[in-house]
Amino acid sequence: MHLVKNMICIPIVDNNIGTALKNAKKALEVADIVEFRVDMLKEVDESVIEEMAKFPCIITVRAYWEGGFWKKSNDERIKLIKKAIECNAKFVDIELREEKNKELVKFRDEIGSKTKIIISYHDFEKTPSYEELIKIVEDGLKIGDITKFAVMARGKEDVLKVLNVINKYEGEIIGIAMGEEGKLTRILGVHFGSILTFASMEGKASAPGQIDVKKLKEIWELIL
Repeated sequence: MHLVKNMICIPIVDNNIGTALKNAKKALEVADIVEFRVDMLKEVDESVIEEMAKFPCIITVRAYWEGGFWKKSNDERIKLIKKAIECNAKFVDIELREEKNKELVKFRDEIGSKTKIIISYHDFEKTPSYEELIKIVEDGLKIGDITKFAVMARGKEDVLKVLNVINKYEGEIIGIAMGEEGKLTRILGVHFGSILTFASMEGKASAPGQIDVKKLKEIWELIL
């Protein structure tokens, strides 16, 4: 399955819904898609998810145990993800370590939702070995439509590792090496087969190493 490539996604990291929706509109003037970080909102209910799903977006309710900010009940989190699926959000992001990820895919299939499901994995300390990354990707693709991994780069070998894995799974992966050392993967990832790359806007980033969207486009014009 091949989806549109070379997409730029801007994370929306505001803590109130009014500002988040306003900034999403602004972001879509320069990006293809936004990621709503629902876990960063002070207050959220199902009506908020309905509003978000009207945008071309990834809806993410990142659990604290995966580096996110969601500390309320997991049942409530799952309920919000289900609402996003019911509303046909373009993408939802569900962790590989979430025990109910298969259940959510089954729910999507049963109701005939058009939502694509990203199964994600994060390591904020290091980049696993090439073999481990392959296993993570394979495990994710057995469950969802797309695998996403974001790992911490500690040197150029990690960058090469990540680009090699992206290249192997072209069109069904989002692969990122975080941190200063990993910036090259954010620039070249789409060229090697990553469905999208995350860029920041006006200094607001959701992970270390995100490049400003205008700067990223300038770099792409020069090299791709």
